[in-house]
Amino acid sequence: MRGRRLSLLLAALLAIFPCAAIFSSTASAEPVKIVNIGHGYYAGALYVAKQEKLFEKHGLEPEISYVQGGALALQAVLTKQVDVGILSYEHVLTAAVQGKQIVSIFNVANRPVNNIIGSGKLVDGSEKLGIGEKVVRLKGRRVGVPSANGSGEKMLKVLAKKFALALPGDITMAYLGAEAAGYVAAFQKDLVDAALPFEPAGVMVEQAGSGRIFLNLMSGEVPEFRDLIFMTLTAHPDTIAQKPDLLKKVALAFGEAQRLLKTDPARGKALLAKEYPTMTPDSNDKVYDTVSQIWPLDPRMTEAQARATFAYLQPEGPHPIDFPKTFTNRFLPD
Repeated sequence: MRGRRLSLLLAALLAIFPCAAIFSSTASAEPVKIVNIGHGYYAGALYVAKQEKLFEKHGLEPEISYVQGGALALQAVLTKQVDVGILSYEHVLTAAVQGKQIVSIFNVANRPVNNIIGSGKLVDGSEKLGIGEKVVRLKGRRVGVPSANGSGEKMLKVLAKKFALALPGDITMAYLGAEAAGYVAAFQKDLVDAALPFEPAGVMVEQAGSGRIFLNLMSGEVPEFRDLIFMTLTAHPDTIAQKPDLLKKVALAFGEAQRLLKTDPARGKALLAKEYPTMTPDSNDKVYDTVSQIWPLDPRMTEAQARATFAYLQPEGPHPIDFPKTFTNRFLPD
């Protein structure tokens, strides 16, 4: 009888201990709240880190949210509703000139996250034209962008000003949001002549036979948009002061994910195909090849990059910018 009781006790302990270990591991994980703008392909490192359990590997329990528009993501970081936001450096600079501070801690993309896609009528015959000649071709055209006064429209303003076009005036803007279907429909219904959509929208327009790349910003065709701080992980200064270990873990997870994307394209494509299950394998491969050009292998940032980004954005506000305070590399591994 005593032996039977001992056997039952041992069986119970063996059943309990694995569960206890799992509970202990989960309980010890540090929660981290991350917000991303939409579901753009540019945030590939986020999706890889999530699928490969890289957050958990570094002792984090991620809570990831997606919002429509940079303004909402910026507000979430400014009000400390989240620990980390995937935001454009434009938001960091815009906040800075208004006397508000958020800090970039990891360079997710060092080039624009969109190309200028043109209709067949616009692109035909432009293959041998220079950048200025192509920009001048946009005079009198309708150009779609995700949002009013967003980075796409600002880049277009820079190009227009450089080549003597007025915006607004010479170019008519259409605000189409972030979803790929909206851009495909706009081209098919002849509502726009060109657009600067987030990927995968550009590739989807191409594959629908409705447009082609007119200016390849993501490849570095336009010098002003080559080596920038474009999309970053950002945090509030209070979060930096209070949770430095957490931010270091986040940077480690993103660093591993981005390194995988840059050094193992086959694996990267397979992982991102799971994130975009409605895309065909061919579409996913093409989007990956397009977007992988903007992911830096080294996520460090420099003041030269910061100033180059400011040079084309020119955010207006009463406060001067102290560039070294807008970014930090302290959470990146040596």
